[in-house]
Amino acid sequence: MIVLITHEHDLDGLGSQAIIKRHLGLSSEAHQTEIIYAFATYVDFVEKIRGILNLDKIPSQLIISDIGFNDSFEELFTYFETATKRGCKISWFDHHIVDDLVKERLRNLIHTYVNDPERCAAEIIKDYFLPNDIISNTIAKFARDTDFRTLLFEVASDFQSIISFNRGTHNDHNKHRVVELLSQGDFENEWFNSQLESLKQWLEEESLFALQHATIISLESFGDVIISWAKLGGGKITKVVRQKFPHAKAFIGIDSRHNEIIIHSDFLNCREFAKEFEGGGHKERAGFKHSHIFDNPNVLTQSFLDEIKKKILKHI
Repeated sequence: MIVLITHEHDLDGLGSQAIIKRHLGLSSEAHQTEIIYAFATYVDFVEKIRGILNLDKIPSQLIISDIGFNDSFEELFTYFETATKRGCKISWFDHHIVDDLVKERLRNLIHTYVNDPERCAAEIIKDYFLPNDIISNTIAKFARDTDFRTLLFEVASDFQSIISFNRGTHNDHNKHRVVELLSQGDFENEWFNSQLESLKQWLEEESLFALQHATIISLESFGDVIISWAKLGGGKITKVVRQKFPHAKAFIGIDSRHNEIIIHSDFLNCREFAKEFEGGGHKERAGFKHSHIFDNPNVLTQSFLDEIKKKILKHI
């Protein structure tokens, strides 16, 4: 059994799985074993790894993609050590900023650990497994476009919207469909068009909701911080509110479906800020969690607002 687990949020994660799927399709070992495609968030990643590696029948391979190592993931070292002794070959491909000591521990513990913040995860995996494959190169190009926000390809943005629309375990079957179609190079499948039609109203309604509920925090020594929420990916929320508040210094989007939080800023080290909440990511964008965001569905708690202010001022 081979298990692939990736970040469920975006095209870089699912695109990474699609490239690995293409690679395994050429592998004689893969033809003789079950392949499981799993999706995780930073909130449930450790729990899912624990479940995978505690199985009576441990996977022959575990391949992790597009998930960084947060401070709260420390217990993974114990799981990896035990799984490796039981014969599980673990590989991890990632592009988030990770502390050097953690990278060294992982390289000494698991079979393969590749981390490069200059490439997206799909590019790393393409270069590792299928550097000369045309379809894999196209997937990686689209993934970089959305992850690094170069916004050169409309189809890449469409894929990202479809993936965001299908977040949550109840939509795993649709994420599997995305991986399958991408792996085949079927980038213009009619199913994608039907998904875009289905999500159009949802995207418009939730974007409007995010704009209507945008909360401004003014910090004298920093500038305005915009916080909003909707049943929408946190990264998408930050893009939406940034259009209305282009001069703000930081944007925080809360996906109220999962209470997951994204911060974007060109004036703050977002990763260091997110680490205050056991999160992580990149310098200009990062994800984190908080135990008490809302007093009721549309009222932010004062404790959440106070902590945001305090931690931003600490890191400017």
